[in-house]
Amino acid sequence: MTELALSVGEPFTSPAWGCNFVVFAGDSGRPIPEQHTKEYLRRCGKYAKHYEVWLIPERFILLDHQCMGLISPEGKMVHAQRAVFGSPVFRPYSGRNPVVEAFPTRFGSVFLCVDADIYHPEVSRIAAGMGAQVIVCSQSILKEDYTSHMVITGAWNAAQLSGCYVAAVSNQFVCVCAPLELTAKRDGFLVPPGLKMPMTSRLDVDKLKSLDRPKPLSREFYYLHREELIGN
Repeated sequence: MTELALSVGEPFTSPAWGCNFVVFAGDSGRPIPEQHTKEYLRRCGKYAKHYEVWLIPERFILLDHQCMGLISPEGKMVHAQRAVFGSPVFRPYSGRNPVVEAFPTRFGSVFLCVDADIYHPEVSRIAAGMGAQVIVCSQSILKEDYTSHMVITGAWNAAQLSGCYVAAVSNQFVCVCAPLELTAKRDGFLVPPGLKMPMTSRLDVDKLKSLDRPKPLSREFYYLHREELIGN
């Protein structure tokens, strides 16, 4: 499996040298308004094709749902994920959608965790059961609401419960979490929370094979019982 070389940076800035997977982190944390989504994603496709990278843009609104997307190095949107749960910050835009899907890439399977979904542990556990190895979370946090415990109860907790790498991007911090066994200090952080960008990290999903991860979940079982599994 090819190593995922992650670069998290401000939208449309050049990725860090040698990186093959880019995540945009905007200052405001707000999703792109629906009236600008089409043009924004067109620009993102040109960016991914120009730099020949996989790209996760900022969150965007589509059909009144808060969404995340994954764009291939060819500039094509190959996967999108709607928010499962509503967000306290953007509740008017957040439709509920209990479908959780991981998308396979040459770096491993990637799950897009939208905003407040990171605080619902059942979402990351089901994503891992559906094959996810890397979870990328993009969220918005009001400055007056932010405390360090939001990192622990969100991305850090998701990494420990799911046995996945978790890259978390917000307007208050960026970080990369991993199962304790895969971190040098056994503290669960490959990159601790901060706002220095570009943030880079290398993720080798082959290392996850040695861990006790959630058992694979039958796709047929999930679709039959997704309402009960998500509790939404």
